[in-house]
Amino acid sequence: MEKWARFIYKGDLKLGKLSKDNKSVTVYEGDMFDSPNETDEILSLDDVLIQTPCSPSKMIALWNNYKALADEKGLSYPEKPLYIFKSPASFAGPNDHIDHPINYDGSVFYEGELGIVIGKSIKDLSNTKDAKQAIFGYTCINDVTAFGLLKNDSNFDQWTRCKGFDNFGVFGPYIAVDIDEKALMIKTIINDVDVKQDYPVKDMIFTADEIVMYLSQNMSLCPGDIICVGTSLGLGPMEKGSKVTIDIEGIGKLSNTYG
Repeated sequence: MEKWARFIYKGDLKLGKLSKDNKSVTVYEGDMFDSPNETDEILSLDDVLIQTPCSPSKMIALWNNYKALADEKGLSYPEKPLYIFKSPASFAGPNDHIDHPINYDGSVFYEGELGIVIGKSIKDLSNTKDAKQAIFGYTCINDVTAFGLLKNDSNFDQWTRCKGFDNFGVFGPYIAVDIDEKALMIKTIINDVDVKQDYPVKDMIFTADEIVMYLSQNMSLCPGDIICVGTSLGLGPMEKGSKVTIDIEGIGKLSNTYG
């Protein structure tokens, strides 16, 4: 398994691969998704500022993709993935602060999720084998949502509005490559002690390969695009001043403050 990161070092944005002990990073040049070149430069993680691990052209967020949550809410399993888009202005990374929207008085929810990172340009895939080959790796997601706005207009469910505020599409800190996503557990932890979510990826209605295949039939997917595969039991409101951590062993810990 490999982990890729982007980071700031002495004012420059750089690309690198983490050491096995996660204490240093080897600098690479070029494009993460197109044969990057290894350099001789090795930096301590303590000396760099971790950023979002890639720059997506879009972030797609699935709804109703976990059996346990669907069963709890009495929802039927969809025949194909159901999804919305997160605004590009919402993209945020490790340690970025999540501001409560100034024009909204309701609760803002965390949603700890796994994120698929696309590794090459694809469209109209017809099988999961090709879809699997198009997946570069996986990252941590906090799909932040102002649910109180969803039904603000009885004529239209406002998914894009309630999920599209600045810093509501949090991902990182790394992209893990060659990892078995079905064996992963997703944890959401408040203030380092209170575990709110702890659920298995294997409970997904659609597998990662199926998600990529189906979505490619609706739109072109590009290197660096991120698909949030949905959340499960335990999502809930964040309290102002709290720290929220999405912890996926094998990938990393994505932490942000809110308020």
